[in-house]
Amino acid sequence: MKSICIKIKSLAAFLCFAGMTSSVLFTFQSCKEDLSEGDYAIAEKQTISDYLAETPNFSKFKAILDRVPLGHKEGASSLSAVLSARGNYTIFAPNNEAIDAYLAELGVASVEQLDDEQAELIAYSCIIDNGDDSAYESPDFPQGNAAFTKSDLNDRTITCDEVAADDGTTYYELNGKCRVVKFDVQLSNGYLHEVATVIAPSNEMVPDLIKMADNMHVMGVLLKATGWDAKLTDFIDLDYENAEHEQTIKLPNLATFPVAQHRYLGYTALVETDDVYAKYNVPMPENYNFDEGGTCSNLQAIIDAITPIAEAAYGTEAKGDITNERNAVNRFVAYHFLEGKMAHNKFVNHFCEYGYKWGDILNPQQTELTVDLTDYFYTTGSMRGLVKITHEAKSKDLYANRVCTYDVEGSYEQTGVKHPGVKIAATNPSTTNPEELNENNAKNGYYYPVDDLFILDRATADALGGERIRFDITTILPEILNNGCRSQSYQYFDSNDYFSNISGCSDDTKLLYLTTASQGAYGWCDLEGDEFMVLGIYDFVLRLPPVPKEGTYEIRMGCSLNSLRGMCQIYFGKDPKNLLPVGLPFDMRMSTTGDNVGWFSDGNLDDATIREKDKNMRNQGYMKGPKIFCISNGDAATTARDYSGHVRLIITTEQLSPNETYYMRFKSCLEDNASQFFSDYFEFCPRSVYNGVEAEDIW
Repeated sequence: MKSICIKIKSLAAFLCFAGMTSSVLFTFQSCKEDLSEGDYAIAEKQTISDYLAETPNFSKFKAILDRVPLGHKEGASSLSAVLSARGNYTIFAPNNEAIDAYLAELGVASVEQLDDEQAELIAYSCIIDNGDDSAYESPDFPQGNAAFTKSDLNDRTITCDEVAADDGTTYYELNGKCRVVKFDVQLSNGYLHEVATVIAPSNEMVPDLIKMADNMHVMGVLLKATGWDAKLTDFIDLDYENAEHEQTIKLPNLATFPVAQHRYLGYTALVETDDVYAKYNVPMPENYNFDEGGTCSNLQAIIDAITPIAEAAYGTEAKGDITNERNAVNRFVAYHFLEGKMAHNKFVNHFCEYGYKWGDILNPQQTELTVDLTDYFYTTGSMRGLVKITHEAKSKDLYANRVCTYDVEGSYEQTGVKHPGVKIAATNPSTTNPEELNENNAKNGYYYPVDDLFILDRATADALGGERIRFDITTILPEILNNGCRSQSYQYFDSNDYFSNISGCSDDTKLLYLTTASQGAYGWCDLEGDEFMVLGIYDFVLRLPPVPKEGTYEIRMGCSLNSLRGMCQIYFGKDPKNLLPVGLPFDMRMSTTGDNVGWFSDGNLDDATIREKDKNMRNQGYMKGPKIFCISNGDAATTARDYSGHVRLIITTEQLSPNETYYMRFKSCLEDNASQFFSDYFEFCPRSVYNGVEAEDIW
């Protein structure tokens, strides 16, 4: 039957109404005291809880929801009560057969015998709170083992793929093993989809999942021998977790921002399978046992095979001591681990690249891609390395360190491959049972198989260092990637120690992340549709990613200008506490069409005139925006090059080394608490590009 219930507009409102407070997973210290009439509604509609209660095959799942509270405080309401409230929830509900099978795996006789942690894992892992957005219907499901945009109640992502059955039909499969047997049950507060297997992602860390894979024994042994398996176990910053944080903050001239409630930590690994190592004459481990100290009887033979390969790339410093982070084998292993956790479809953010029309601004289409999209990441350890990720438009394949040629006079289609790099697979099929997948979704990130040796060798470094390196600000702030706000929501970071790559903040430095999609904001000019803003009388230091090879580089910053921005002095150097000023203060409020910048419209100008005017802008220290991305309005009509409000500032030209760390300091020149510093992307452009035989392209 249908029930009559009091419903509340959102999960946060429900928690305030129920008097709930913080937990490790959810922190709501400052609930809204005045609920509007719209927060409550009496409706004769079936809720998710109603449906589960009235469907016999979900009785065991319903019993778990009755038992598990949302949060760990005394008096916290059960998930069944939460799912009786107004909201937008996506539920992947395991049927009784799925629950029984999972209980058997655990060696537990009944739902009642589950301990609290086991019951919570089942309940939290199958619920997505979509907030103010619509719950996921099956047409919204990602494909290609890609992750849903929003995370579950455990703050873990759920992946989805469309799989072909033996009878020629297809079905959805979640996390590589959970088949959806019934979907799109529409209820008053969301959608329910029935699954034949419990969604219960592993609580193992990334290195442990690699060691557990049946086709990654070599890397498993190397992780243990170098000590990286013990170093990559970070998951959450407990100091931040235990501090008090407001729910929202209102800032001058800006919308209300939600405050980051957690500071998750994580990694993404790109790992060769054992058959790749066999091609390089690396022997398989013998008599290894990770459960008993990680013993391996032929460890030295493996190290001896890897050492000359690694030393050719990284040198012979700390030779023989593979636990030293300057040792070549240690650096070889460390290079496989990127800072920040990324689902396979989250390395790049398709939103406003040239020619791309997103469709639904909250769930951009991923099928009609127009140009290759790239991002740059850095690897873990004291000897960081640069990694380029490319999502190819035509093949839709994902590559690391691939360098291609493009039709720069036309629509930027790929015309050739100069350096192949490695292909990144979304899943890792078992070698002992090809119909099953080795789990690659860890508690603190992911790992993905690659099809060749992944190393920053001389050829790779030369290839990466021979082209313009344009990196989005979000990829060098891994906390944005770890905490799920990239392309998802505005965020205010309630600590000047939140980011590992930002230091030296003044007391009035306020750090913000903004994304076009979350606000439906049309007309922004941001690479990949997002930006990082600093507000106030700011003063902070940004650690830059490494360059791939020694050389002279022009360092640039992309910026969208307007009257709300501020003016800052920029500093550069190796010592974050003693950086030197470079150039004059940068006024982000100025018009670009005056003589001091020289912005111009290409219009009907001939190529020679355009080149001359581009040169004049460079002489002033500026460049037009690149053609590779467009204003965020969904029709891909106006590129950043065609928009007078966006320019690239040439900050400085420096001799850079891959084994050094460089910093930039940004200090406000205004005594204005509402002053905005805008940051979107930076460029390292080698001399061979900005001063090469051929002129640098406009992309």
